[in-house]
Amino acid sequence: MSKQVTRTIFGEKKNILKVGDHFVAIPIKIDATAITADAIGKKVVPLGSIVDKTGKVVNDGTAFGITYNEIDVTNGTEAVSVVIHGFIDGSQLPVAPSATAITALKQITIF
Repeated sequence: MSKQVTRTIFGEKKNILKVGDHFVAIPIKIDATAITADAIGKKVVPLGSIVDKTGKVVNDGTAFGITYNEIDVTNGTEAVSVVIHGFIDGSQLPVAPSATAITALKQITIF
């Protein structure tokens, strides 16, 4: 049985990568129950969000990677590409990473 997926384009896609051909990303499931809905009821995890290994958005010492795409989890848990190695443009991140998050992101350099 196939699953139909609808994707909404929220605007121009930003690029968080400082060096576009030197990065490693892996899929991580984002748990919809851990995301708060916005004013119109959508649960969207922005591109450049710092996440832990369980897919929870964090900004602390449990940081594992940075989301490569924006993902809508309004309809339930979804997988998203998470950068675990590479060079990131810090000006493109929705929230400035804390010092503990930067330390935890061992293979990511943020400019």
